[in-house]
Amino acid sequence: MRIGIRTKIFTSFSVVIIVSLTIVSVLWYNKYYDSQREAAESFMSRTILDANKSFELTLKDIDYISTIISLNRPNVIDVLLPDPSESLINRLEKDRKLDNFISSLYGYKYYISSIQVASLGGRSYSQGATVPTNEFMESSWFEQLLEQRGNKIFITTHSNKKLNYVSSYVNQNVVSIARAIMDGSEAAGYVMVDFSYEVVERIFNTPLPNKSQLFLIDEKGNFVYSPRNKDINQPISNTAYADVLPELKGSSGKLSMNINGEKHLVIYHTSDFTNWTTVGLIPQGELLAESRKAANTIMIIPMVTLIVALFVATILSNQITINIGRLRQAMKKVSEGNLSDPIAISSGDEVEELSHGFNAMVTNLRLLLDDVKQTEEQKRILEFKALQAQINPHFLFNTLNQIKWLADVQKADNIKQLVTSLVTLLHSSMGKGGEYVTVQEEQQYLEHYLNIQQFRYYDKFVAVFDIEEEILQVRMLKFLLQPIVENALIHGLEPLKGRGQLTVKGYEDDGHIVIQVSDNGVGIEQERLKTIFNKVTEKNRSRFSGIGLVNVQERMKLHYGIGYGLQIESVPGLFTTVTVRIPIEVKGDKKHD
Repeated sequence: MRIGIRTKIFTSFSVVIIVSLTIVSVLWYNKYYDSQREAAESFMSRTILDANKSFELTLKDIDYISTIISLNRPNVIDVLLPDPSESLINRLEKDRKLDNFISSLYGYKYYISSIQVASLGGRSYSQGATVPTNEFMESSWFEQLLEQRGNKIFITTHSNKKLNYVSSYVNQNVVSIARAIMDGSEAAGYVMVDFSYEVVERIFNTPLPNKSQLFLIDEKGNFVYSPRNKDINQPISNTAYADVLPELKGSSGKLSMNINGEKHLVIYHTSDFTNWTTVGLIPQGELLAESRKAANTIMIIPMVTLIVALFVATILSNQITINIGRLRQAMKKVSEGNLSDPIAISSGDEVEELSHGFNAMVTNLRLLLDDVKQTEEQKRILEFKALQAQINPHFLFNTLNQIKWLADVQKADNIKQLVTSLVTLLHSSMGKGGEYVTVQEEQQYLEHYLNIQQFRYYDKFVAVFDIEEEILQVRMLKFLLQPIVENALIHGLEPLKGRGQLTVKGYEDDGHIVIQVSDNGVGIEQERLKTIFNKVTEKNRSRFSGIGLVNVQERMKLHYGIGYGLQIESVPGLFTTVTVRIPIEVKGDKKHD
């Protein structure tokens, strides 16, 4: 079996690169995984410490307010102490003072949800939605509060109206700080300050990489915060993380353990202020996935090296085939219609001979196409001249001049006027002046034509011209509007009962002239509109010039481009409007003449 040199070089370089790639990838993978693990641990530790710091600052603000309230004798303690001898007015005045005092502190921080001060006798003063006094005083939290004798206690997440309940609406949940209000060694009541759970969520709901999780548990093992709302205020022992709690030893640390059959990196920190623990979980499988992604990325480097090596090994063979590739590209350009770029190859071999033959072929093809285009243009001009020759213009022109002279002698002004218009039309149809005329000349041509038709239809219509002066000297195709006007007379106004109106309006619009021929005749049915440009029908041919609407449509596309043509809008029984939109020709342009 024959093996080429290119194959041998490719095989050798591939074996070397693959072996090197394997060794480098294994070493790099292990290094990258260790760095990923260290980075994840460092990030999670910083996140936990930052969250704890922010949370403690918030709690200290709340604790400061509760301390101010619990130590204020004139506005709080004296109001809460029972005094059987005081009058109702004094009692109401004390109540008002306490309400005003609470109200002044309520706006201290935006995240304070409510403040409640209550006496042991059940009198309650509050701002915001609070837990009922009797419910709180019957709870274990109240017993703990009395045992602390004026020191603060932290109450885990609960509804702002019910102590042992978590609302499904996050903005209705709060975290509380409470303390007993002491009169000497005896409790006179308690103060409880709630702040919104949204603050807790904003602090701990930090974007974490690698599908990591962060939650906060109190000293009893209940969730204060969890990414899953259903876990809030629930014991951690009732969840999939039950095995985590016994492993949280000391104020902070990290460990590795299986949770739900998946290995996790656990990082935790217990706050000295609240004695609550923030726990972060990082799935080690996600760290491995990141390492695998990085390994895939690092594969690009040896692959690029392999490609470069193969490129160097095959550069000589490419020198042999490069000219064939150039010739192939030139053939592709020709197949796409580009006949203007000859290929120059000077290799001194058979490929150069092929390129000379190819260039000669392309040149002949280009000349052939130019000849076809020139033939088609000549054909178009001859067709138009043949249409003009359908009337014997010279004979009729001379005869009509004799009739005009006789009408003038016999004072027959109507005949003179009619013949004058017809002579003018025939003069134009003789083709003098070229294929293009100005808008003004086309308008004069139409006026003479309509003058003749007025005699024929016995004043059945009135013609109105509304053409802007700015476009009168713009050049346009000759005989472009007469077939449209004649079509409006025959098919629009002739069947109309009564007198009709024909309007020719012209104006400039964004580098184009727009001419609209409108009549208020019988209109055109929609089915007829669909076939009006059908070449088979002869109904729309001009009786005078023999140039029908189909011919006008084709002339416009031929002269101005495929994007131009007639637009017809009609409502049966109301009107028909034919719109001609053509580009503005330079006044002195006579390239078509």
